[in-house]
Amino acid sequence: MVDFESFWREYPRKVGRLKAEKIWHRSRLHHDLVMRGLRLWKQTEQWHQADGQFIPYASTFLAQKRYLDEPWTGAFEGR
Repeated sequence: MVDFESFWREYPRKVGRLKAEKIWHRSRLHHDLVMRGLRLWKQTEQWHQADGQFIPYASTFLAQKRYLDEPWTGAFEGR
């Protein structure tokens, strides 16, 4: 099982640690899914542009279960 320290070390935007840690411990997160999603998002162009401006706070990433979202590639289908 992944602990919060491992998640925090890997999360690129170090803001709001206390809130993120509370969500980590209170929620029934599937920690392996969180880490897999984090690793996918860390590879996206969106998270690398504008000095990481578009990386959500860790608490938002966890609370809104963004680790389950598919990273946006910048291409729109059907256009």
